[in-house]
Amino acid sequence: MGTIDNKVAIVTGGGGGIGGAIVQRFAREGAKLAVADIDADAAKARVKQIVDRGTDAIPIVADVTKKNSVNDMVKASLDRWGRIDILVNVAGGAERKNVVDVTAEDWDRVIEMNLKSVFLCCQAVLPTMLKARYGKIVSISSIYGFTGNATRASYATAKAGVAVFTKSLALEHAKDGLNINAIAPGRIATPKVRGHYSDEAWAAAEAQIPVGHTGKPENIASAAIFLVQDENNYITGQTIHVNGAWLNW
Repeated sequence: MGTIDNKVAIVTGGGGGIGGAIVQRFAREGAKLAVADIDADAAKARVKQIVDRGTDAIPIVADVTKKNSVNDMVKASLDRWGRIDILVNVAGGAERKNVVDVTAEDWDRVIEMNLKSVFLCCQAVLPTMLKARYGKIVSISSIYGFTGNATRASYATAKAGVAVFTKSLALEHAKDGLNINAIAPGRIATPKVRGHYSDEAWAAAEAQIPVGHTGKPENIASAAIFLVQDENNYITGQTIHVNGAWLNW
């Protein structure tokens, strides 16, 4: 028996590094999974991994910046299982530019990927969760939402918004049986993130982290599984920092 045995979970960005680690951890803990990603091949590959191990799962192609696509994602999950117990908002992305070079279109794209997407996905699952008076929502923020970041102001702003939106939504539904929290990762060694750094730059980045090394996607998955377990249902409206003491908030 897993800690979330037979719970139905949607994980957006489930084909990626952090999203994929969460999918695999949830699968081991007994969940039924809708693996949503804008990359159809990534979603299908992730589902094949867990289905081969006996998990009930489906891939869903979803653009979480579009309301109709998000609604279709939720409908596909409800059509399959009749309920949604857990939503994990992982999908997002960043661009590196100085503010003077950021266009309005650049700004809107990053805000939509990281913040509007969380709003749309939460809004879409709320009716079924409220009807059941049960639901767990976890959204991925970032350390940069608390420290800021030169060259990634739009991303940092969006991730700060995720934390505040999480607290606001938790306050709205504190008496409705919902637990709504966020995770703010520090530097996590996903292939996508690692690919932005030379070996020398990566070593310098690691040296900034008090524990002496970067985190793994599995560290974020561990925080996510903690937040969606029923025994932790007194935790809501919080942002859990997972960063190797890089930031003590």
